[in-house]
This record gives sequence, structure tokens and C-alpha cells, in this order.
Amino acid sequence: MVVSYKMCTFAAEQLYVYDMNTTAVHIDTQLYNNVAEYAKKQHVSVDKMLEGYLMLLSYETSERKLRGVAYQELIRRLSDFQEYEEGWDGEGARPLSNSVVKNFKQVLENADDQLLEGWTIFPAANGSLLMEYKPCSAGINIGKSDFSYYQQKDGILNGKNKLSFSVNGVIDTMQLISHDR
Repeated sequence: MVVSYKMCTFAAEQLYVYDMNTTAVHIDTQLYNNVAEYAKKQHVSVDKMLEGYLMLLSYETSERKLRGVAYQELIRRLSDFQEYEEGWDGEGARPLSNSVVKNFKQVLENADDQLLEGWTIFPAANGSLLMEYKPCSAGINIGKSDFSYYQQKDGILNGKNKLSFSVNGVIDTMQLISHDR
């Protein structure tokens, strides 16, 4: 593998961009200097040292599933809501529990990106997480050990409460809601 790079200036600091086919890695001056110092101690060229690092990085990222915008936005919102403390609404609302966060992350990891499109999340005052489907009036509430859902269609509200939580159960419900709009 040939490691090629070009040096450019960004915010008054040098930034090295290494391009490996479709992978671009930005390495700031401090990191580059650290690698150069380590390479010198190991009696290896900087390019050779970076080549090994970039090959490892390329392998690691190829093993991970790259996720879409909807997934990234849901993760970002979840991260924000995890910061909420007791009484976050001024009325005594509970923060999200670790179990609720774990349940939701399992759903995210197992749902495909296309299914996640159109969904957003909000914390509920009882410490659960409300997934709302924006294209229609529908939602899923994920709790510690259960989930509920509702869907309004043709002016009629349908749904079920206290279903035992399972990743497949929530994903099946998401599919039902998104295909029924």
C-alpha cells in the first residue's frame, strides 16, 4: 500500500491528510510530531509508521457498520437526554434509566437505517423514552422491561400498553407503524 498525503493549512495549523482509496484521515501537527518522534526512536520512517497505523484504522472501520444520518441524530439526541437529572422538567421528572438507554440502543443497533428515518425521540417524565414517528401520529414508549405503542389512523387511536420488551417486538412495531402511514 502506498500512503500519500498532502499538507495544507487550516486554522493557522498544519493538517496532514492521508488518503487511502476512500479513507481520509486528518492528522494534526501535534499527532504527526508525536508519530515522527516515536518512528525516529524505532528507526522507522514516519511514512512507514503511519502506513501501519492507517492500515489498522482502515481494517477497524471496515469491520464496523457505517450508519446513516437518522441513526446518528437519534444517538446524538439520546446522549443529550442522558444528561438530564431528576426534575429536568421542573415538575419532578425522572432521568432516563440505564435499562431504558440499553433497550433503546439495542433497538438502534438492530434496526436498519431506512427504518430509522422519520423517527425522533423525547424523554418521558416517568424515565422512559418516547419514540415518535414524524410522518404520522404514532409513537413507541420504551421502558425498563416493557414497551407501549399508539397510532392514530383515520381519527381512531389504536395501541397496546405493557408489552414485554424485546428488540424484535419494538422493531416489528416500528415496521408496522411506518408501513401503515
